[in-house]
Amino acid sequence: MVLALGQRFVLGQDPFSTETIWERMLRKSFWAEGGGPVVFGAMSALDAALWDIKGKALGEPVHRLLGADTPQPLRCYASQLQFDWNIESVVNLTDPARYRDAAIQAREQGYDCVKVDPLMIASDGSRAAKLRGILSPEQRRLVRSRMEAIREGIGMDADIILELHSFTSTAGALQTAELVKDLGILFMEEPTHYNGPRAHNRAARRSPVPIAAGERLYTRWGFLPYLEAESMDMIQPDVGLVGGISEAVKIAHLAHTFDVGVQAHICGSPLATAIALQFEAAIPNFEIHEHHTYALKSCNRDLFEEDLQPKSGRFEIPTRPGFGMTLAPDAEAKMVKTEVSSMG
Repeated sequence: MVLALGQRFVLGQDPFSTETIWERMLRKSFWAEGGGPVVFGAMSALDAALWDIKGKALGEPVHRLLGADTPQPLRCYASQLQFDWNIESVVNLTDPARYRDAAIQAREQGYDCVKVDPLMIASDGSRAAKLRGILSPEQRRLVRSRMEAIREGIGMDADIILELHSFTSTAGALQTAELVKDLGILFMEEPTHYNGPRAHNRAARRSPVPIAAGERLYTRWGFLPYLEAESMDMIQPDVGLVGGISEAVKIAHLAHTFDVGVQAHICGSPLATAIALQFEAAIPNFEIHEHHTYALKSCNRDLFEEDLQPKSGRFEIPTRPGFGMTLAPDAEAKMVKTEVSSMG
């Protein structure tokens, strides 16, 4: 899709014409009018490349091109503690004591917020199944014990984000929210699916804790029904999927008119982190930055020469031109390259 859109709409164009190129890809690619992660993922990649070119041509980081001062280091959280919090491996945690230890480790590194999915890992260490519908007493006990352990480990002067990954139905999400509301939950993330807003909106109306969601929505049109329903207290657009920097900024400003904050969803390479940081530095309603456990691992960190990591739970905004990222020579050599003679 990147090759098709790039050849048809980008090659030979002025890289400063990001708005013109974006609108042309949307209206003339045919499939973009229907949405989805493939076409919008490709549009996002091409849009990011154009912003990187503009930044490097002008010698400025992208957030300065978007009209923002370089802010103070951004608050960030340790994401996905159910996989532990270390630089070496991903481990499916089962015992509540291990959840507490992961929270302690994150707190000792300076994070004052963590995110955890207490349902994702079953008691035997496998990925949990059949999470839709009413949760069983065993599932509810597991949620409560793990969340209590996280609160004990992180302390009372820090925040917890409850992650549900859309695995639950409205009923299960509301059960979970009721179970943990006394633990001081900052947000409940993705309580249910996005196949139409009704289930999500029903969960939001009845939830005793605020709601965050949006990583699987595309463009401003995808977010608008939820904002109009007042069912998201924080939106989480993925800049690599919503349509790129050009569209993510529009989504953030749309949310700003509804007095809703923004946290970019980030679960990708260091480049995804760099793009999200430039976006978050440029918007008026930034809330908190996600630092995923995968971002700690060498398989991720070795892809680029720059190693983007927070210090004491805060992320300094890079000020090199564009996104300021350099693909590592070893990573480039391992890439699979495909020759395409004609895209039609």
